[in-house]
Amino acid sequence: ATITAAALSEDLIEKGVILTDINTALEKYPEIVKKYFFKNTKIDKDKFVALSAAHFTNGIFLYVPKNIEVEEPIRVNFDGHGILHNIIVAEPSSKVDFIEEYSDKETGNEKLNVCVTEVFANNNSKINFYHINTWTKNTYNFTNIVGTAERDASINWISGCFGGKSNRLRIDTLFNGQGSQCSNIGVFLGKGKEHLDFATNMYHNAMQTTNEVVVDGILKDESSSVYRGLIRIEKEAQKTFSYLENHILKLGEKTLANSIPSLKIDANDVKASHGATVGQINEEHMFYLMARGLSRAEAERLIVEGFFEPVIHKIPSEELKEKIREMVRN
Repeated sequence: ATITAAALSEDLIEKGVILTDINTALEKYPEIVKKYFFKNTKIDKDKFVALSAAHFTNGIFLYVPKNIEVEEPIRVNFDGHGILHNIIVAEPSSKVDFIEEYSDKETGNEKLNVCVTEVFANNNSKINFYHINTWTKNTYNFTNIVGTAERDASINWISGCFGGKSNRLRIDTLFNGQGSQCSNIGVFLGKGKEHLDFATNMYHNAMQTTNEVVVDGILKDESSSVYRGLIRIEKEAQKTFSYLENHILKLGEKTLANSIPSLKIDANDVKASHGATVGQINEEHMFYLMARGLSRAEAERLIVEGFFEPVIHKIPSEELKEKIREMVRN
């Protein structure tokens, strides 16, 4: 994969912000990198994490020092395929918006992209993490993102998955500090014979943690999806509030959607709930729109845009809202 990122401003460099590739980071800043390298991923639990550990060739390293608020979003583009390892660190009381986009142009032979990203939100820090991937029809993608939130830290995940022969995104959040919080907004769109596999795992390991997950998907043609959502609350995680919802809209009889939400709760003073819906497009809605002069395709497009709009509305960045709307329209 070719990685491109805008250079940091002189001001941020002076403040100690680091943005470089992972190999340079290991060479130039070994003390910092080793503190975080493979610290919140379990190499022996997942074969793709193990593959990344053994064979990664590239990746990004972003480090934001204590008390630094980065005003402009940091953007990174990954073009093509590879085996990648990324690390994003926000030290105590820092703040950063990180936007990563993955895509490929070639439609020839089958290709593999494997990516492991470790995210560390230290005490009282805030990370808005945007992940968008758009793959061609012969790409197999396996992306594992793991975030650790320490005391009073917050991580907001915003993700969009589009395309790929098999496109898997897994986001694990470890609530390790009291008062840590997270929101997880995801959208996916499958067409042709694409298969989308989206998982969010929330591990509440400390008191008074807060979580909200909303993942919505649309399937067209003969595409299929599986969404797995886990909320795990340990016995020491009292006073936790955790919520998960997943909605999938099927356009066409040949689509296949699976939604597997699960709660595992060992604490007694918590609020946790989940809801999932899977449904076909409503023919009455279609008839209503077509009776007002829209073609079937136009009516379908309006319903699709309307279905995604509530979740898109939750995205903090106006620019990213528009980008995802554009993807949905296309």
